[in-house]
Amino acid sequence: MNWTGAFKPVAGLAWIALVATSAWGQAISPLPSSEESRLRSPVIGDADSVYYNHETLINVQFSQVQLSQWAAGGQSSASLIAKLDQFWEYDGRRFGWDTEIHGAFGLLHRPDENIILKTDDRIEVATKVGYRLRDKGSLTALGSFRTQMAPGFAAVNGVPDPNQVTSKFMAPGYLVLALGLDLKPTSTTTVFLAPFTAKSTFVLDDSLSASGTFGVLPGETSRHEMGGYVRLGLKEQVTENVTYAMRLDLFSNYLEEPEAVDIFSDHVLTLKVNDWLSTTLGLTLIYDKDVELVLREPDPDVPGDSGEVGPGVQLKQILAVGLSLKFS
Repeated sequence: MNWTGAFKPVAGLAWIALVATSAWGQAISPLPSSEESRLRSPVIGDADSVYYNHETLINVQFSQVQLSQWAAGGQSSASLIAKLDQFWEYDGRRFGWDTEIHGAFGLLHRPDENIILKTDDRIEVATKVGYRLRDKGSLTALGSFRTQMAPGFAAVNGVPDPNQVTSKFMAPGYLVLALGLDLKPTSTTTVFLAPFTAKSTFVLDDSLSASGTFGVLPGETSRHEMGGYVRLGLKEQVTENVTYAMRLDLFSNYLEEPEAVDIFSDHVLTLKVNDWLSTTLGLTLIYDKDVELVLREPDPDVPGDSGEVGPGVQLKQILAVGLSLKFS
């Protein structure tokens, strides 16, 4: 028996349990008498005891390049990205409930080649319900779901091949259910520590399932993992017209390569021009050891060279100017 391999998940579990236990000890320490008195006061008529907020953000960005007999060369193109973000936040005397919905879809059209490329595609829903143990800590259950809307295709010489589908709606789909501590060290920062987490990956397309993609075994439609989960969130008003938002998700499978941590990191810097116009700079980084990428194309000059396929870092960067609407 490989004792080193068997020790890895135990060590990972012990580390996360130690962190959670330390945070738990801080969270369940007795409340100050003034805070305990406030929490036991009636909700009705006490504006300080209940907080509710709802916010909707709509962003539409468009760009166009039109060339005609342009000596320097180039291609005409037009692109459109639409994003919808919704936030609900309820903070009661003892219970809190936060929900987020995010949707994004973008297309790039190259009329000279009559090609349409997908540049962005995401559906994400996350909700968490917490029981407050003290002013800045809650025992929280979290559920999150992420997938895409439209099919994705492999590119051949920069052109999508409709015969090579690489992803679809719910292929993959990711579901995370977690129980842990939700801490708010500051008014702009959240830290969620969950030593008890179930992560499920779904591939509900027959052809993709048959080939065994996204870590799901060939012929299967789902894969389930148990591990530890950490989510960090930050939303900071840098200046009056500049906002920075960050989210970092980390997941470690206790029973299979716990040192290979899955990473999802999203960063958005928004520069507000006026009430309806803004510039957005976004960066998304993903690492999932179960997702195989083409790291190197086959070299036609080398006989028998099949290229290189394996896990790698996925990066997406967006710089856009467009219409921005906010409702609350």
